[in-house]
Amino acid sequence: MAFTTAINPAMTSDAMTPSNDDLLRFASSVYAQPGIQALCLRLQDEGNADVVMLLTCCWYGRCYGRLTDDQLTRAMAFSESWRAQLVAPLRQARRWLKPHPATAFAMKGADQEALRQRIKAIELDAEFVQLRTLAGVLVESSTAARPEHNTDPLVSIQSNLILYAQRAGMDVDEPESSALNEADLAALAQAALTQGPLT
Repeated sequence: MAFTTAINPAMTSDAMTPSNDDLLRFASSVYAQPGIQALCLRLQDEGNADVVMLLTCCWYGRCYGRLTDDQLTRAMAFSESWRAQLVAPLRQARRWLKPHPATAFAMKGADQEALRQRIKAIELDAEFVQLRTLAGVLVESSTAARPEHNTDPLVSIQSNLILYAQRAGMDVDEPESSALNEADLAALAQAALTQGPLT
């Protein structure tokens, strides 16, 4: 699952809890930084990465430390199902509409674009729900609201990303563009450490 645009927390539900809001603000801040959207979408399209999971790994590494195998298993079990059954079909429909001219179907172009934008908004809402759910799952499994790091946040972020990539079947440290390579790890970690809010 990938963000169709930078996350806008103002579009989220009033029922959001503070801890879940933290992850949304963090993801929005990191994703909006120069080069991060392109990096995430490349990893999604060429490496089949879940962008929401990539950003969640960064958030947890900065705020809480290293993910355990059990935490990652729970997070991925939810995310993989959510992505496959809901967000991926929405994304496919949105992408299909863009290159197919409405005139080929005797449809008004404005109607087609309005529909595509509504699908895009629903896709984005689904990503918000995924982030909110992941925050709840991972915070509940932590022993404290803001535990001390056992390792440097940079090390935790990179460790979480590598663990996720390995579990997701992505190449790690391979030269191909679809791999989560050292430069990708550094870029994501730097973005997480410099811009992601912790409030």
